[in-house]
Formats: sequence, C-alpha cells, structure tokens
Amino acid sequence: MKCKKVSSAKVLFGFFNTLFFASGFLKVVCGFLLLMDSPRVLLSRLLAAPEEGLEQAPFYYLALALLAAGLAVCAAAALGCWATYMPGYVILTIYFLIVLALLMCECAGGVIAAVWPRCLGLQNARGGAVGALQSYYALPDYEQFTAAVDLAQTHLRCCGMTDARNYDMSVWQLRRLGPRGMAVPLSCCVQRAGLESHLNPAPLNQSRCQELQPNPEFRFVPGCYSRLEDWYQQQYLVFMLGLFVIALLKFGILLSTVYSCIRLRKRRQDIHPFVMRSIDNKTNENIYDAKMSSMHDEPITAKYIQPNNFYSPRVRNPRIFHSKPNEMI
Repeated sequence: MKCKKVSSAKVLFGFFNTLFFASGFLKVVCGFLLLMDSPRVLLSRLLAAPEEGLEQAPFYYLALALLAAGLAVCAAAALGCWATYMPGYVILTIYFLIVLALLMCECAGGVIAAVWPRCLGLQNARGGAVGALQSYYALPDYEQFTAAVDLAQTHLRCCGMTDARNYDMSVWQLRRLGPRGMAVPLSCCVQRAGLESHLNPAPLNQSRCQELQPNPEFRFVPGCYSRLEDWYQQQYLVFMLGLFVIALLKFGILLSTVYSCIRLRKRRQDIHPFVMRSIDNKTNENIYDAKMSSMHDEPITAKYIQPNNFYSPRVRNPRIFHSKPNEMI
C-alpha cells in the first residue's frame, strides 16, 4: 500500500511535469509564429505612442518574451523529469523554487498588462490617437508608424482614427507630403479585389475616393479607433487566458511537488525503522555465526577425547578375565 502511494505521487508529479513541458513548447511555437506574423506585429505599433521611442513594435518584444519564457519552462521541465526518476529534497526544492519564480514572473506580467495605460486603449484616449496620426503620419523617421496606420486602414477597412477629417489638419496635409489633390491616403480607398495592399494600394476608383463627400463604395467611412480597440481586446483576451491557464498549471505543479516531498519524507520515515531492524538482525546473526565458527576452528576430537585403552577393565585387571586378558572393550 505504501509503494502504491509513492507511485501515485510520482505519477501525479510526472503528469503535471509533462503538461508543464508541453506548455513551454507551446510558448516557443507561439513566440516563433508571432515573430513571423509581420502584419500583426506591425499593427501593434499603434498600441504605443511614437514619441516613446520604441525601436520595435510591442508585439515584437512580446514574441521574444514568449520564446525566452518557453525555453525557461522547457529547461525547468527537464529538471522535473530528473526529479521524477531521482527523487530527493534538493532536486525537488530547486524545481519548486524555479517554478515558483516563473509563476511570479507571469503574474507580474499579467498585472503589468492589466494596469499598463496603453493596454486600456489606443493612446488611452481618442485625442491621443488623433494627435499621433496628425503629428507623425508620413513624417521621415516614422515609417513604421505610417505603415502601421496604412495597414490598419486597409486591413480593418477604416479611415483616420475617428473619421477621414482627421487628415484635414494633419502634417501630411499641411506639408503636402502626399500627392496634390488628395484628401485622404490611398489606403483609405476601397481597393480592387485580390489586390489589397497597404504598401502599394490599388484603389477601385481613385477620383471617387478623394471626393469631399465620402462614398462607402469607394472610401472607407468608419474610423479606425473603435476597430483597433476591438482588435486589441481580442489579442488581450487570448493573452490573459493563456496566462491564466499556465498559472493554474504551475500552481498544480507546485502542489504536486509539495505532495511528492511529503510522500518522500513519509517513505523515508517508514523505511528507517525497517532498515534498523534488518541491521540489528544481521548483527545478531553475525555474532552467532562467529561463536559457532570459533567452536569449529579445531577438530571435535580435540575437545572431546575418547577414553584411552589404558582405562579398559581388561587392561587394568588381567587376572579377572582369564580367557581373553588382552581383549579391549
């Protein structure tokens, strides 16, 4: 029964550790896929203000964080496999501390994501989003921000942050950074089927797209702010759900580690008296064998000498036995 309890603790620990390794591998895969998803990474550029000076989009750093966290989880899971087959307080303690540290880091990441002002909405307010569009769109050294706006307008089928009038007082319009006679960028235009592109737009009808009175057949009318908010909320929900599931998994690993330590200690407490009794029995048997061996070191005839013929009655009294005086009894 005790062996079954110890085996059940090992099975439980190994099960959670296998799930832990699978989650780490899944993190690595998700980080790699996110790093390769250029449109998604570029669109996340609009989640941070251009003046913050980020060299890359926020999702680029998130992808690197997922890769690093996944590799750390896989390394910890490898240590957990070693702890499964070689149980010991030192290995289990190190494994417990590593998993606890990873859990605390993920909880801290979730809290930061929840309270980070940019996570509450694009630029935290419509005014900030509109101001960023009017101040940085099409300016040199802000090519990524410009490409992100064009991608959002093409992919989300919108124009401007609140509407197309955001471009009326923008630097792009005032400095004539675009072709003459354009009221909105070409990415605001409805493009030909199969030729949608934010880098090289192909409008269905460019002249009708640039009319002052927007026509939904040729220009996107809704603003991008609300659609960016919806897109971001989807990404945020997936991210937080993944953090919650992994946090539950790590909490289960911590509980299984504690349970394994308890079973290991109880097993050692149960084995210790048995080993001591075995040692005592072995010692007693050795003492008995030593005594018996010392008794058999010399021939038994040396201890128990047969009576000499000198003590035979016929030898001592030959006159009594006349017929056979020399016969030995």
